[in-house]
Amino acid sequence: MSDALENPDVRHSYRDEMVEDLRQSGLLKVGRLTLLMPRSFGFCWGVDRALAMVESARHQYPGRRMWLLSSLIHNPRVNEDMRKMGIGFLKGPNAVEGAYEQLTEDDVVIIPAFSAEVEDMELLKQCGVAIVDTTCPWVIKPHKRTLRYLKEGFTTVIHGTVGHDETRATCSLVNHEGGRFLVVHDIDEAAALADYLLGKIDGPELQKVLHPMAIPEDFDCQRDLRKIGIINQTTMLASESRAIGDLLKAALMERDGEDGIAESFRDFDTICRATQDNQDAANTVVKEHPDLFIVVGGYDSSNTRNLARVGDYYDVPSFHIEGPDCIAASLSYRERPSGEILQAENWLPSEGPVRVAFTAGASTPDTILGQVINRLVAYSGENWA
Repeated sequence: MSDALENPDVRHSYRDEMVEDLRQSGLLKVGRLTLLMPRSFGFCWGVDRALAMVESARHQYPGRRMWLLSSLIHNPRVNEDMRKMGIGFLKGPNAVEGAYEQLTEDDVVIIPAFSAEVEDMELLKQCGVAIVDTTCPWVIKPHKRTLRYLKEGFTTVIHGTVGHDETRATCSLVNHEGGRFLVVHDIDEAAALADYLLGKIDGPELQKVLHPMAIPEDFDCQRDLRKIGIINQTTMLASESRAIGDLLKAALMERDGEDGIAESFRDFDTICRATQDNQDAANTVVKEHPDLFIVVGGYDSSNTRNLARVGDYYDVPSFHIEGPDCIAASLSYRERPSGEILQAENWLPSEGPVRVAFTAGASTPDTILGQVINRLVAYSGENWA
């Protein structure tokens, strides 16, 4: 697979020369625009690896039907490219109706970089299909930690998004192994959990704060929250994950004392290194207070959503957009935290110098980012000459 990772056909197809220049320089001036770019953004190693494994599978299994269990990565352009290659989808919004039930030993199924639920893996093995598992090694890391928690009798507290592919896979693993889990999405939900641990609210009050699917039906707060171990969905905001760990540790320190906490609390940072690098790099650029911060990536991409939050810490207008078509007189963007797609008016000053910082999620091709930058330059009335 190392040869595939260096396959220029795989990597070059999503590269953009202008974006490469920005990556190296960090700054370009186009008329009144100053374009700022962090040193780390866009495709991570795990995404490159997944794409390379798909390309290798196409050569290894010529003529055989190929399927993705669900989206390879959370980017609509990449998923459309998969369809153009003739790769179908078994689950999700792009699913081919009835395909799952018609799998045979001649089919090839690709497991996304986010991993898969245990039930899906068992069914695929029963069907006898050839499985190409592109699960990112950074996603396997929290799975291994979760199994350790289970052996030690700890309930796994996941800082993640209910319904996200990676978190679903982790929850499935816990259920399959007979363990317990609870999902907190943000610091507010973690604060409610801390209040429960300190006896300030009861179980039903805690469940009202959390997502309906954050706790299994047979979860018993009094029984299952005596010992907790924390992991993170690998694409969450790293600073918030650290704050959640500190908050819950403090609550258990107060509840159990310094001697008791050794038996009731575990914490382990499972944030992906590329996610951390992209967040740190974006933070470096945004703290210079540009006029705008534009984050490019799929609206269902967790790491992209969290990159968009970086601007909040510096009171910089931040917009999470999916691609170049979002840029017009009314800027189309995903609002956080509602998730609604809204329109921003007068988002770009019509006169005077403007400093615009960009970044892109780990599943965003450089080609898409390049199209966004070119569209912005054209919309501003400037040109590259």
